[in-house]
Amino acid sequence: MSRDEEAVFRRLLSSLPRSGAGRRWDLADPYLRRHAAEHAARVGGDLLGELLSDGEYLVNADPRSVTSALSPFRDVYGGFIQQLLDVYCASVSWHQRVDPGARRQILALDALRLGHRDLAASMERLPDGRVLPWHCVWSSATNVSPSAGATMTGHSEAITALTVTEVAGGLVAATGSKDRTARIWDLTTGRTRHVLLHGSPVTSLASTLLDGRPILVTGSDRITRWDLSTGHPLGSVSVGSPVRQLALDDSGLIAMATETFPYVADLRAESEPPRPVRATGQRVRFVAVCREGSSRFALAVTEGSYVSAFALPGGELRYRNVLRRNGDTADRITALATQDINGQCVALVGHESGACTAFHAHSGLLVHSLLHPAVTEGRRPRGVRNEVDSIEIHPSAHGWRAVAGHRDGMLRTWDLGSGGLLREERAHAGSVTDLVTTTVDGRRVLLTASEDDTVRSWDAETGELRDVLAGHTSGVTRVAPALSGTRPVGVTVSKDRTVRTWDLRNRRPARLPGEHPNWVRTLGLHRIDGRLYAVTSCRDASIRVLDADTGETVREFTDPDGQPLQAADVLTDSRFTWITAGGEQGRLHLWEYGTPEPRESTGPGPSAVTALAILARGRLGLQVVAGRNDGALAVWYPGTGEEPRLLAPPRRGRDAGVSALAVATTARGTVLLSGAYDGTCRTLLLRDGRQLHSHRYGTPVKAVAIGSVAGEPVTAAGDDSGRITLRRLDDGTVLRTLPGHTGPVRSLAFSRVGHVNALISGSSDGTVRIWETSTGTPLHRIDLPDYVQTVAHADGVLAIGYGREVSVFAPSNQPTSPEYRAEGSR
Repeated sequence: MSRDEEAVFRRLLSSLPRSGAGRRWDLADPYLRRHAAEHAARVGGDLLGELLSDGEYLVNADPRSVTSALSPFRDVYGGFIQQLLDVYCASVSWHQRVDPGARRQILALDALRLGHRDLAASMERLPDGRVLPWHCVWSSATNVSPSAGATMTGHSEAITALTVTEVAGGLVAATGSKDRTARIWDLTTGRTRHVLLHGSPVTSLASTLLDGRPILVTGSDRITRWDLSTGHPLGSVSVGSPVRQLALDDSGLIAMATETFPYVADLRAESEPPRPVRATGQRVRFVAVCREGSSRFALAVTEGSYVSAFALPGGELRYRNVLRRNGDTADRITALATQDINGQCVALVGHESGACTAFHAHSGLLVHSLLHPAVTEGRRPRGVRNEVDSIEIHPSAHGWRAVAGHRDGMLRTWDLGSGGLLREERAHAGSVTDLVTTTVDGRRVLLTASEDDTVRSWDAETGELRDVLAGHTSGVTRVAPALSGTRPVGVTVSKDRTVRTWDLRNRRPARLPGEHPNWVRTLGLHRIDGRLYAVTSCRDASIRVLDADTGETVREFTDPDGQPLQAADVLTDSRFTWITAGGEQGRLHLWEYGTPEPRESTGPGPSAVTALAILARGRLGLQVVAGRNDGALAVWYPGTGEEPRLLAPPRRGRDAGVSALAVATTARGTVLLSGAYDGTCRTLLLRDGRQLHSHRYGTPVKAVAIGSVAGEPVTAAGDDSGRITLRRLDDGTVLRTLPGHTGPVRSLAFSRVGHVNALISGSSDGTVRIWETSTGTPLHRIDLPDYVQTVAHADGVLAIGYGREVSVFAPSNQPTSPEYRAEGSR
């Protein structure tokens, strides 16, 4: 850009209205908000830094224009700018879907989550001196990471494949998607280089260097060759069956797993169509291309657990074996990896049982059966999924190791020389979907991706956890290491449809209080021994009790069998505090607050517990009401020695499960309100199960509550359309509906907010809304950077569970004018 252009741009900036020392970016021309960052980047010098250091610019600028001008790694900026950009990039994918009013709230929250309290306070203040109506007191920070680099968006459906390679001009990632495109991303800038259009979903891809040209091969209903540098197609050929997976080597030989037989092709023989290898069997799940000496061959694994080896490029069969365990039992193969070890190709497969088998890929001869105790002893607790979802072989200082990631989140490492189990640990709260090793500053590092939305970095020699790469808002499906210049990076793709980069040099930050390894499912605020606590469940084995003032975890109550707990509730009186929980095995537990072991538990039930409530039973003790996944409602009376009795029987239909539950005492007795995934909302009397009324909504009902309006008992139901319906409790007559949420309503709570009787709602649209119950008037809205799962309000404090986080908010001292209440609406 010329000096004159720089002068023009600076004059544009100087024309912005000012408030004190700051620019009023909220009043800037839309063009300037969209393009200021790219112009500043072209000008160079200090202008981009000056722009990025302005928090009001980041609140109001178009996020896509900001991210396109940023370096993927913020340490190239200094001091305050780096801090500000860490905050901005923590939820950058969420910023792209909200307006400036919502973005301000999220930036203030993320600043607090990353420990920058002064920055959080400044973000809460508007240019005209007003402040946000609610400020965050504390927050967990499970899903933010200072190691995050760029976040790249563009795919509109699930990303199915990832590869990372070098091309002229830098490091690129190629991704394939169900949206019928493949994309090539520049990992230096975070921008899309090319969009490769297909006629059907892209299921797999691989890259190689052929005659000095970087080549990408994509698989769908056909295979297509592309020039990675230009994005131009080089040829396409139909395959006899949809491609599930493809593998290729540096000579251009391709093996494909398809719905029928494996197919082989040679990139150099463009006129020859892919050929099926019929002798290997049908419905192929995995393929690998191998080399041993001068011999090139492929492995194919079918759904019947047959492993076949065949020559490339001709397809002549070498052997076909079925891998069995215990002599005669076929053990379905769920993962495949190969590795060259001292000139020999070794294959490693993972099984449904959790075992792994290592064998010589060229001959099929067994090397080791790698077992763990649960497989060896034949024990498998109900609901536990041990199957291997990802495997790898890597070198170590003491020989070669095999690593397996399991469906239940376990990570196991074996010595491949002896077959001995070296180490096992629960690495993730969800399935380990992918794993790979790389070298970081001379150390071998293992990267594991998981359905729990995170990637974790481990020292491959010692098993020490190095870093938690958190920021994706859905399961991570693939991870690939690379070098960006001299910087070791990880590249990930996720079910949230984003591609992200991560700095692998960073070490794991200290754990913050209140971390939840899964999405927060239930959350309540309760005063125990005079102090306010938040009690949470997140579908792991623990119920956590957090100090509502500090977020510190003060107690945990754990399922004795280590099974996931899906719902929890608390009952307090002048003498005792009781905590109850239910989980996937259908069991119910009751703890006395001061005792870590359950006071009493039921046996496994016929269906998982999905919702529950605990209440006093007069002088006779306690009663626990449980909603189950089969649609039944059951009542348990702890202390009687009796199993739970059915209040309402199981219901037919896959979606009949109970999704929400509320209990309240009224003039008619104790009333139970339940919502179901099939859209049914039922109101029953607890004493005999008699139904007062039932209503059917067009979408699942995932939130219910019982309260009062003008002294009259009412029910509230929130459904997946985003609508909230208020009804009279006595006869079910609709009082009013509350529109506003743009996503499913997940939580409802009646409470008194300030001097107003209110209904508080949380939604998957990332907002919490507060409504005046007498008129249905919306009072406030709080924006969060993830799906809101649950809300609770007590003693003027508002607790929100969103994604895997819990944040506690309090009203700001300064009243909020009606103008701000409308600001930021979507």
